[in-house]
Amino acid sequence: MKGNGLDAQIKDIASTGGSGCMSGMGVSIGKAELLLMTVFTSGCIVDHITTFYGLSLPTIVEVNPVVLMLIGSGVWHVVEVLIIAAGIFSGLVASSSKSRILIAFSMISLAMVGLVRLYAGIHNIVLISNIASVLELSSSII
Repeated sequence: MKGNGLDAQIKDIASTGGSGCMSGMGVSIGKAELLLMTVFTSGCIVDHITTFYGLSLPTIVEVNPVVLMLIGSGVWHVVEVLIIAAGIFSGLVASSSKSRILIAFSMISLAMVGLVRLYAGIHNIVLISNIASVLELSSSII
C-alpha cells in the first residue's frame, strides 16, 4: 500500500476494485470466509434466542448441565457473546494465515459448529411450535 493514513487505504482499495475482500489492519477476509463466519454467528444467535424463548415456556426444560450451570450463575448470555466473539476472532486470525489448509480447516470448523447450532435452533422452533399447538388445542377443548 502506498502512502499513509485512511486516504491511502481508501485509494488502495479503490484502485484494486476491492477485489471482493475486506482489508484492514493486515487481515484480508474473502467472501467465502465472511459467509462461513456469518453461518457460525447466525447459528449461535438462532440457537441462543430460541433456547431463551423456549425456556420461558412452562413445559420446556433445559437438560444440558453446562447451560443450566451458566443460567444458574447468571452468565449464560455473557458466555454466549464470548463464544461468538472467540469464533469470529479465530476466523479472523486464521484468515490472516498464509496456509490455505489452516484457513480451510478453520472456516469449515466454524461453519460446522454454526450449522449444528442452526439445526439446534430449528429444532427448538419446531418444539416450540408443537407445544404451542398442543396448548392451543387443549385450551380450545376446555
